[in-house]
Amino acid sequence: MTQKPAYLAVDCSLTLAEGLEEFAAADPGLLPPGDGALREFIRAHDACHVLFGLGTSVEDEAVADTWTIFGSDVGLRRYASYLAHPEIAGIIKQIGGWRMTVGTARALPRVLRAIARARRMRAPWPFFAYAQALDVPIAALRRRYGVRPV
Repeated sequence: MTQKPAYLAVDCSLTLAEGLEEFAAADPGLLPPGDGALREFIRAHDACHVLFGLGTSVEDEAVADTWTIFGSDVGLRRYASYLAHPEIAGIIKQIGGWRMTVGTARALPRVLRAIARARRMRAPWPFFAYAQALDVPIAALRRRYGVRPV
């Protein structure tokens, strides 16, 4: 049985940087090579996974997308523009429409809880400014922004 990543624990003492390392190690190849806007978007999205305590299953992706849209400062239009990028669209196509639909339906109760909890956050998570918090423990960030993982 595989041990759950430490960043999933509500009171995680890892820093955001350590949580991101653990997140990346659990699923190598998520971050495209090189640099640029798409890579930075994916890294910021990964920081949301860590902050909100989510893995990379289809269900967790649905919750992460929802919580990011409602609980960060990225905004729906800007977020959607990145999701339309050919590389991201290719990943979505590879997963498959049926699997995405079923996974999102299974996640619906958690998606609704994420919306409610995002509305109660103390402040929106600074999506692209996540790097300013890399040295801060995840538990402290969750307290600061009022994040209670679903």
